[in-house]
Amino acid sequence: MRVFLSWWFGQLAGLLPDFVTRDSAGLTDAAILDIGNDTATLLIRAKGTSTSIAQASADEAGLGELSAALREEKSVPPSLLLRLPPEWVLKKSMSFPAAARRDLKNLLGFEIDRETPFAREEIYWNYGVRRQDMARGRLEVDLFLVPRRPVDPLIEAARRAGLDPKGVEIDSGPLGISVVPISGEAPNNPVRSERPLVPRAAMAGAFALVLIATPFVYQEWAIASADATIASLEDRANEAAHLRQSADQLAQTGDFFKRNNRGSGLATLAAVTRALPDDSYLTAFTLRGTRLTLSGLSPSAAQLVGLFAHSPVFREPSFDSPVVGSENGDLERFTISVSLAQAGAP
Repeated sequence: MRVFLSWWFGQLAGLLPDFVTRDSAGLTDAAILDIGNDTATLLIRAKGTSTSIAQASADEAGLGELSAALREEKSVPPSLLLRLPPEWVLKKSMSFPAAARRDLKNLLGFEIDRETPFAREEIYWNYGVRRQDMARGRLEVDLFLVPRRPVDPLIEAARRAGLDPKGVEIDSGPLGISVVPISGEAPNNPVRSERPLVPRAAMAGAFALVLIATPFVYQEWAIASADATIASLEDRANEAAHLRQSADQLAQTGDFFKRNNRGSGLATLAAVTRALPDDSYLTAFTLRGTRLTLSGLSPSAAQLVGLFAHSPVFREPSFDSPVVGSENGDLERFTISVSLAQAGAP
């Protein structure tokens, strides 16, 4: 059930428009330290509206002034975010199989060393899923990187001045406003969009779409599950058929040797072996009632009828088909029918 629900919601997510699947938590209330080339501006964002509080130089002294201005505010949001110049933030778009979403954080951690000029300890980073293509089974991901070399001195200066930034706020384009944590650890959660609330009418439409699509999605899942079960059982069915065929062949052989049609099958086969010359051999041996049909190869097939006629076990030997030469020319192919003269060979 857990696997089905995971697959089911993934299918439904692929049916919904992008704006519905984005987070709709709204812009987070926060104090923002906006760093320019030479100046730093302190802003307070509350209920989606940002208000400038103070501005100073971007050095430690100026940051101290902004810290004092922040302490004078009556209502201050609990978190402080940095807003850096755009050239300080790098973005890389990447594509992965849809199955990678289960462990996307760890996968991206390894990809940073391979796909970027930075090691993980040299950057702050986060990521966002830009698009999930259900038809192609692909996941489009944006990776956000903030090099630590230019940022760490600024963070240390801010902390000495009494400011404690928790992350770097960036505009991630289609994903909205995103936050890259600066704790030095890999992010625990993907980037969350911080665009305004999706209108209730759009959400109602999305839920209606889900309700309509659910029966069809469940039917597709049931068909896929049945196909997978059939495929997994196909090898077992083939193996069982082979075993059944082998068992039938063994049963037929056993029935032949158990029949008592005027003599034991084994005794009859022994009598035929004694009657045939050493240079002749059988390719087929058929016993129907009291009539025995023999096929084989012999250097002189014509003499075999006389040999069977002189045997006390057989009577009325005759050729069922003309004697023909074999492929190599040394042996003749024959088919002879004889009747059993007694219950078994002596």
